[in-house]
Amino acid sequence: MDFPDMDLSNFDLPNMDLPDLNPPDREIRLILNRLQMLCYLDGLMDAGFDNWKVVKDITEKDMQILGMKLGHIRKLQREIATSRGWPQNAPLNGPYVCCGGQKQEPVELKVKTTFNENADIG
Repeated sequence: MDFPDMDLSNFDLPNMDLPDLNPPDREIRLILNRLQMLCYLDGLMDAGFDNWKVVKDITEKDMQILGMKLGHIRKLQREIATSRGWPQNAPLNGPYVCCGGQKQEPVELKVKTTFNENADIG
């Protein structure tokens, strides 16, 4: 069946605002929902953490500034670590795991000791 050439320039379509089927925040929304932490979604978005790739580089200080509770910080750190291949049962003190992607140098503790000749050691 052939259609004659039609001028469609005057054909009006209703102005429909179709939802984005894959918004950039979809992944973070799903993750926060699974962690039961959706209450932080708006704060993260407002602070520029608008997709999971960016959230994976969040620091603990950032989370504190956003008002996250300590337990929720740990949950999110564990989720980030797991997404990077960190074992579930391993502590979260390794570099590139929960430190916003920044390698943390070990802190050397220096203990100053003094010797007292008159001390009773017995």
